[in-house]
Amino acid sequence: MKNTVLLFVVMLLCITANAQEGVKFEELTFKEALAKAKAENKLVFMDCYTSWCGPCKKMLNTVFVKKEAGDFFNSRFVNVKYDMEKGEGIELAKQFNIKKFPTFFIFRPDGTIQHKIGGAGSLNSFLSWVERGLNEKTSLDYLNKLYEKGPMDKKQLLDYYRTLAYAGENEKSNTVLGELKGKLDTKDRLQPEYWFLLKERPYGSEECNFVVSNYSKLKENVGKETVDGYLESRYHKILDQVIQREGGNNEKTMKEFFERITKEWASMKWEPEKRLQNKMKLLQACLAQDSESIYACLDFGLNKQENPKWNFDVWVLLSALDFVNASGEKVDVQKLFALEERVSGYFSSSANTRKRVQAYFEKFR
Repeated sequence: MKNTVLLFVVMLLCITANAQEGVKFEELTFKEALAKAKAENKLVFMDCYTSWCGPCKKMLNTVFVKKEAGDFFNSRFVNVKYDMEKGEGIELAKQFNIKKFPTFFIFRPDGTIQHKIGGAGSLNSFLSWVERGLNEKTSLDYLNKLYEKGPMDKKQLLDYYRTLAYAGENEKSNTVLGELKGKLDTKDRLQPEYWFLLKERPYGSEECNFVVSNYSKLKENVGKETVDGYLESRYHKILDQVIQREGGNNEKTMKEFFERITKEWASMKWEPEKRLQNKMKLLQACLAQDSESIYACLDFGLNKQENPKWNFDVWVLLSALDFVNASGEKVDVQKLFALEERVSGYFSSSANTRKRVQAYFEKFR
């Protein structure tokens, strides 16, 4: 019993020590915080949160409690936090048009906004954006005023876009992004700092076509692992859709996709990873209604050693059985039964998934 009490006391002391080392949020009104910041030659850091906001709690309980956070914030700011749905927070939310949580502000002692950050993040990433707010020439307020004065160059627009995006100013950030895109030439789009414009776009988009056409240079500038990862994710997604005939894809469309992707891989001199190669072989086998090749691709795709992500592909792979059924050949019942047993065994801990597998195979009996 004594040991239990001692352990509890030690844990309590550790929690208290961590809280003292972290960011010191003071119980002050906004007006009082500004006055104290002026007297101490500091800025005001304001955390705008709500009681129901998960990311708000994450920042408070895992980021702001750290000693590194305390060392950074306590020496530079008067730190305050307000629930935007209680007390003074209600008026502050209206005054500063706060609609997303968490939102963080850096105020000058005169009450003007120097910087704004929206959303949660790790300590390192969050500190990097706070530091941008401390630097007058990278702060949101400075960039807002610079934008209003006249045309920005590409670097300034890029900085402004990122600052707006991290501030949660989505409408304005999209406007600035459009202006930035209009200034970029091919050489710019090949640079690492503009990779973000390409990396989220789907297969078939102008941006994806650009990556395919400029694979060699992007691999050199951005990095092989990054570019290959982008291409693999896009090709997996489109092949999944084609093999499952999503969106009403017919065999003519499937053949067009197969020929197009084959040409793209050849033009890039690109060798995809085995899982992706297997899906292309499966698509080819489906088009040929070659049951033996379909079974061979299923065998490879469902092999956990060969394909660590087999569970992502199960229903894509099984959908290829429709082509075995459509070939006019007599279905090999033994192979089909063995396949059903194998797949069901993978989901031994999920009765619902096993029932789904059983229901799927019924149509082939």
